[in-house]
Amino acid sequence: MKNIFKNLVLFSLVLTCIYLGMWQLDRAEQKLNIQKDHQVQSSKQYQNLNEVKNNPSRYTKITVEGIFQEPYFLLDNIVHDKKAGYLVMSPFQVEDKIIIVNRGWVDNFSRQKYPDISSPDSSLKIKGYIKYPMQLLKLSGKNITDERPYIVQNLDIEEISSILKKEVYPFYLNLEHNSDYAYTQIIEKFENKHLTHYMYAGQWFLFALIGVIFLVILNRKKNGKV
Repeated sequence: MKNIFKNLVLFSLVLTCIYLGMWQLDRAEQKLNIQKDHQVQSSKQYQNLNEVKNNPSRYTKITVEGIFQEPYFLLDNIVHDKKAGYLVMSPFQVEDKIIIVNRGWVDNFSRQKYPDISSPDSSLKIKGYIKYPMQLLKLSGKNITDERPYIVQNLDIEEISSILKKEVYPFYLNLEHNSDYAYTQIIEKFENKHLTHYMYAGQWFLFALIGVIFLVILNRKKNGKV
């Protein structure tokens, strides 16, 4: 009975290690695709948002003309230079639709007060590149707080559309860092990020192999072969 339990535990650990290794390989593939998209799009010219096809590639460079709207959203749990803060996500109305604009990072003042966010109230032209929302760490049950300023755990386009009562593009605009309306922009690094995930995958597969070796030894002892 004891050996059966040990076999089940080891077998579960081996499967877990294999799963984590496969997950790391998948993450490496994602990072590699992101790097390729950036390399392809960074050499292209800016396009007007109206000229962009449906489901545009990440990092497509666009210009938009419209006006900032209220309320803004503060994307939580963003660390920059070892300090916790928010990304300021402002709605920007382009004709009859909204595109969310990432205006950059601001300090959260250790949650003692909210940052002072201001937006121009006149029509203007801005530019940047397209990104799609990613699932981030969620520390509380609710994704968006009930009162302004809205603190957001994950950028959920449908939830934001419901709050704004307007149609929202499924992607957002990462505002160029030298814009007059940008806060601190976190510069993305693309160099060989996928290699880190390959390394982690190798470690998990090694752990799985060690687990298999222990399973073989355990069962050989059980059969009296060792």
